[in-house]
Amino acid sequence: MSKLQLVRFTSSDTLLLPGLLYTPEQPTDEVALWLHGMGDNGIFYSPLLVNALGHSLTAHNIALFAFNNRGAHNMKILKIDDKSLPEDERSYLGGTYYEKIADCVYDINGAVAYLKTRGFSKFSLMGHSTGANKICAYHMRVKQNPFRKYLLAGPGDDSGLLYIELGEKKFWKALALAKKFLAVNQPMHIMPKVSGMHPFSAQAAADILDPDGPYNTFPFYEATKKRLGHKPLFQEFKKIDRQTLIIFGQEDEYTLTTAGGANSALRILREKMPKVTQAKSEFKLIEQSDHSFHGAETEFAETVTAWLRQ
Repeated sequence: MSKLQLVRFTSSDTLLLPGLLYTPEQPTDEVALWLHGMGDNGIFYSPLLVNALGHSLTAHNIALFAFNNRGAHNMKILKIDDKSLPEDERSYLGGTYYEKIADCVYDINGAVAYLKTRGFSKFSLMGHSTGANKICAYHMRVKQNPFRKYLLAGPGDDSGLLYIELGEKKFWKALALAKKFLAVNQPMHIMPKVSGMHPFSAQAAADILDPDGPYNTFPFYEATKKRLGHKPLFQEFKKIDRQTLIIFGQEDEYTLTTAGGANSALRILREKMPKVTQAKSEFKLIEQSDHSFHGAETEFAETVTAWLRQ
């Protein structure tokens, strides 16, 4: 039987965040970190998937640390662990509506620092949906990277999806408006309803909409339909040099309009990955499962565990 603890740790910029630590019966120095997707797709809202991972990994002497990053929930007031600040200034407005993806570096580094205090020294990083985007954003920004393997589960093209949902005219207007608020130092201003991005803050809206921004790491729409931005396609993804497992649900609903389906998305990523990394990586589909691997949680967990044990 594995042991499960609800813990709290501090991001490297002093935010207090909660996590679930699954540990095997026997001592281990190996742990895999789990990054959830955006909004209410936090760890406490995916019990079947997270528990399946915890049980499968610990059965093979690998610990699992699944934690809520600052993007969990749509809106969440987080505590700042800094006693040098006055009490009334020790709060931070987080959640998807206020998050900037580059800030994931602070959350991941804080999680690693905490796990080192628990005796872990071998780390792998797993990300689902937006969590996969965060792995790419993290990899681009850190010089001392502690992770030996990556898992990208259901990586998605949020910029492309919003372009489709909003329509061309509304999409560009919303991005221009978000950047206008940023230009006058109003990053937390709530986007108006007419923009189609309410109730996102200006900084979060600009982050997720901008085709040339750090969020747009899996631009399937641009690769299959038309260019929206100017930066090289899959720029961040192509920098990945760790052993990587990329896995989609066969019926992933978010790939249909942007990439033409999960098979096409997987093919694109295989083609875009540098040959050196491709040679040590794997690309898999889970049949009869969707973006969140509903109904296939055990198969997903066993596939991931087998990969990490290699």
